[in-house]
Amino acid sequence: MKELLFSLKPVNAELLHQEILAVIPPLLFSGVSVDRQNIRIIVADSITSEQEGFVAVVVVNHNGALLTQGQQDEVDRVDNVVDMKSRLDASGLRSKSPQQIYTQVQNQIDAWANIADMQADLREWIPLIAAAVVWMVSKKDV
Repeated sequence: MKELLFSLKPVNAELLHQEILAVIPPLLFSGVSVDRQNIRIIVADSITSEQEGFVAVVVVNHNGALLTQGQQDEVDRVDNVVDMKSRLDASGLRSKSPQQIYTQVQNQIDAWANIADMQADLREWIPLIAAAVVWMVSKKDV
């Protein structure tokens, strides 16, 4: 194995790994390592100079601010949980007991005068219910 060294720049090692695998065969590539001064690309001794050139182009053009699909999915998941938690907090229901919530909802249902009133409440409540469920399930992960 040998190392190809490049000057340190912002790097997303997981993304860079994927980008390198797109230009050289997996058998020639062992991984990416980043220290305080260098980006190290570990490759097989049998890599050709042409393949080394492909790797160099990838490293030079790498944008460390971009995310892999898996990283973006995780960011989106956390953002959605935080957004749902914020909505739940803003609803005023978070500080109430289950009995108080039940009573408030029952009173609101009893006050419905028409379908439009019901729809307006349900447009608010259903996302809050979803937020509460997702928050309770996900809070251990965040």
